[in-house]
Amino acid sequence: MTLTNSPEFAVWMMLAGLAACTVWYDIRLGKHRTPGAAALLAAALGSLCALAGAKFFFLLHDLGANLFDGYFDEITDMDPAMLSFIGGCAGFTGGTALAAKLSGIRPAKALDLFAAPGCVFLFLARIAEAGMDMIGMGSDVETPWLRFFPLTLQNSWGDAYLSVFALEAAWALICLIPALRTVPERDGAVFARTAVWLLGAQIGFETLTQYPYIRTFIYSFVSLEQVLCAVLLLALVIPACVRNRKWAPAAATAALLGLSAFFQFYRDNKIELFFEEGWEWALENTKAISTAAFVLISAGLVWAGDRALKSPEKQTPKA
Repeated sequence: MTLTNSPEFAVWMMLAGLAACTVWYDIRLGKHRTPGAAALLAAALGSLCALAGAKFFFLLHDLGANLFDGYFDEITDMDPAMLSFIGGCAGFTGGTALAAKLSGIRPAKALDLFAAPGCVFLFLARIAEAGMDMIGMGSDVETPWLRFFPLTLQNSWGDAYLSVFALEAAWALICLIPALRTVPERDGAVFARTAVWLLGAQIGFETLTQYPYIRTFIYSFVSLEQVLCAVLLLALVIPACVRNRKWAPAAATAALLGLSAFFQFYRDNKIELFFEEGWEWALENTKAISTAAFVLISAGLVWAGDRALKSPEKQTPKA
């Protein structure tokens, strides 16, 4: 398959994701004898808050660099390159929680029920990036045996690029594993564990993408989306560690986030490690080394976050 710029495909996939999410969320709410109208309200408020969050966080990252250089013209620009995907996810989550509150449902309980439908929505939203030209794509792939769909897509000149959005979509489905399990003694735990799985892996995925604009956060070595993922991840892990008195996962998460910042800087700016001879191989292979490092870091973040949030009691699958 080849790269395309098809806004119609992107919009229809997003709408399909929203519809599938709303229907499944309504079914899950119904099983727990909660108002069915809450799902429709969540879809409406979530969509509005998602757009606001996606634009707000993008503008926040751009504030320092372009405040007096066309900055305010960007407020109404809904180009996908000028929207924060993670900010949109955070906004939709907030809208869902607000809809639950207005419907008389405990927001934490509602978010637990929303976790699995949200993963399906996320899956289709990532697939929508296939119609957004280079959004969701990585660097060019020259290795012949890696040039296949859906791992790569080709442009009209035959150049193949890594389909990061396809990997992210696959991971969204994998995150149904924690989303479909329950911790009966505390509301919100299912959603929190699912979010930790998504955020921990996303920090690694962000290093593979090459969006035309949104990747830069003041300086080139750090990504806006990575910063948002790190902040949200810490906001979930630290309170859980305090509540469960598990300090090792919090320390591991902080250390891994520090390593991710180092390897991002190393990849983009080619640090001369120790300034000694013998490290030429590390300077010549920054892309391969940093990619391998981020795979391990992301796996570590998911594991540490899951340990922090895991209930001390045995979990049982939902009926």
